[in-house]
Amino acid sequence: MAENKAGRPIEENPRNVQIKIKVTEDEAKRIDELANKMGMNKSRLIRNLLLGNLEDAEFFQKVGILPLVKNLVAFKDKLKGI
Repeated sequence: MAENKAGRPIEENPRNVQIKIKVTEDEAKRIDELANKMGMNKSRLIRNLLLGNLEDAEFFQKVGILPLVKNLVAFKDKLKGI
């Protein structure tokens, strides 16, 4: 039998893929401030925001309303520009 080694347990689905993005200095500052307020690191904050929105998009696609949601978001963006 293999010995139990000390240390962290091996994860079934480890986070070992990196995705890099570029942001402005202002955006980076906003991310830092929000991460500090939330008490988490930037990676966890961004992952939570991204995956939460990803799950929403997958749900909208599953129920067949993704095109409607896309149109509403585009309309909202147009109104911001006015």
